[in-house]
Amino acid sequence: MDCSVDVFYEQTEGFSKHLNDKENYKMVLVSSGSFVVEEDGEYKMISAPAGIVLNEKADFRLVSESNVKCDTICFKPTFIREEFTFEAIDSGKYEKLFSAVKDDKNMSWDEKFGVAVNGEIKFEDCFYGSLCQDYLLLAQFISQERNIRYWTLLTQEYQVFNRFFKSVKYDLEHQPDNFWILRTRYFINSILFTATADFYRPFRQYELFSDRFVAKVAMYLFENIADDITIASLTKRFSVNKNQLNDAFYKETSMSCMAYLENMRMTLAKRYLQSFDLTVSEISNLCGYRDQNYFSKVFKKYAGMSATEYQKHMKGMC
Repeated sequence: MDCSVDVFYEQTEGFSKHLNDKENYKMVLVSSGSFVVEEDGEYKMISAPAGIVLNEKADFRLVSESNVKCDTICFKPTFIREEFTFEAIDSGKYEKLFSAVKDDKNMSWDEKFGVAVNGEIKFEDCFYGSLCQDYLLLAQFISQERNIRYWTLLTQEYQVFNRFFKSVKYDLEHQPDNFWILRTRYFINSILFTATADFYRPFRQYELFSDRFVAKVAMYLFENIADDITIASLTKRFSVNKNQLNDAFYKETSMSCMAYLENMRMTLAKRYLQSFDLTVSEISNLCGYRDQNYFSKVFKKYAGMSATEYQKHMKGMC
């Protein structure tokens, strides 16, 4: 993995053999296929397009994969800022950048705004300084909770990430002029910003299932969310009866299989309404509802307002 900069790009069928190396952060863009991973004895099933970020402590446990093709960028955090060594990040010295305001209920907001952390860093210096902004870009890697994060991507989102990934690939391979390192850093920063500053992140495959059967059905629901899915078609496809299917989903999700599907569709509908210029009719079809009136009725039950009102409300916030 030698390179003139601390960045390495790999395009593979299947996953890169470097995903568990302890010397780099990794960003993976999965363009096709599906796969199953295991985390602490539970299973996550992901289908493309999808993204994965892994820090240097990651233990990527692949259970199975089918027709996976992906692009992987490995980089050291020092490529973002030379102070960001693994040792410095692990020491916790930058954590105060996230907590510049002391939790004192007797202080007014104006007083909190000007207070210093440990007598060293002021609030405004933290959140407006370039050091904090660069550190925030690495938020997906430095979380204390998880060493691996997964995203399912809409087609439009995948296209954005793919453009950045391919731009990194081109500049690393061709180094066409004296500015290629600057462009590479810009494209990697753009990938990090797009992943970190995603305010609307409910529609992601975060679920972990202890039951591999539920995980398998959930992936099928996600992959075919725009199709006409019925309880009868599911029981036939997975060779179970209705009670067995619902009992398994109740145990894992506290809801029936079809309620889980409806919740998944409503979450997707919200994302389409708030992020893309599509009509309610188009979104209804993309979410598997051929009857727009029925879609509108279900959406209002979930969101407390009509799809049109929700779309206007979210656009007005931008």
